[in-house]
Amino acid sequence: MVVLAAAKIRYLSYGVGCMRKILLILLFAFSFPVFASHIVGGEFELIHISGNKYRLNLIIYFDQINGAPGAKDLGANVSIFRKRDKMPMSTVTLVLNNETNVPYTQPECSHGEIVTSKLFYSSEITLSAAQFNDPEGYYVVWQRCCRNYTISNIYSNEPSGANISAGQTFYLEFPPVVKNGAPFVNSSPRLFPPLNDFACPYRPYYVDFAGVDDDGDSLVYSLTTPLNTTTADALPPVSAGPFPPVVWRPGYSLTNIINGQPDLQISKEGLLTATPRTQGLFVFAVKIEEYRDGDKIGESRRDFQMLVVDACPQAEPPKISGKKNYRCSLYIL
Repeated sequence: MVVLAAAKIRYLSYGVGCMRKILLILLFAFSFPVFASHIVGGEFELIHISGNKYRLNLIIYFDQINGAPGAKDLGANVSIFRKRDKMPMSTVTLVLNNETNVPYTQPECSHGEIVTSKLFYSSEITLSAAQFNDPEGYYVVWQRCCRNYTISNIYSNEPSGANISAGQTFYLEFPPVVKNGAPFVNSSPRLFPPLNDFACPYRPYYVDFAGVDDDGDSLVYSLTTPLNTTTADALPPVSAGPFPPVVWRPGYSLTNIINGQPDLQISKEGLLTATPRTQGLFVFAVKIEEYRDGDKIGESRRDFQMLVVDACPQAEPPKISGKKNYRCSLYIL
């Protein structure tokens, strides 16, 4: 059926770029979602281009060790809702544009427990002033199963029987494109670097987890409980929420995410710190609130994982050497 559709597309009077996009959407339409332990984390980005044109990006961090190749979706149908009353506004098809590896800085600290790639989905959209003008704003959402089955701090099992499964709800809030009759231009925070190294037990760990805001808005960071999906389906049915949280394993919670001392924390400026005590793979979520002139205008969520391994090389103290400066010596006669 896909072959026949592709054959018909050759005769349409579209440009090459348009033909390619239509073919990708057709292939996505005939693909089937796969259950697999593959989600490491990810987030949305909504970047202003010009006028009412925006680029909506979905970033998924994919587990190359445990993830089945069939779980790499060719596209994602994401939904936009109005915050005030959860009214559906539109559905946007994001197409997989590229895939790159996350380069870990200390591969010697790991025995191949985790290898991560970054899947980048994107599409240009129009947010018209006639449609997206509600003062309370809007949110975009997409749900996908499944998170890794090897996570230590939450229940994330294969969705069958009485198992407790865990998917991820990707979520982003954005403001109206017009306020008080004037255009209101805004881009969401972007370029959050993923964790690209490993933590070790009883060693302080810190990393800059902050992002960039093109409009110069203030960003405030906080840890939050990761969101699960509304059902255990590979692709849950479209829903406006509320979206359930994941289920913490005994002993773990938002105040004890990795069993650290001190535990995982993030400053309002985005500095992530912890001193782990136990090995494992720990999922966490960061909420980023966007403020302009003292008013909250948007919110992003970013999920990721921290691997704690007891295999890091011992640090050798530095040796300091130098030459004696005889001209500065003091002689007593």
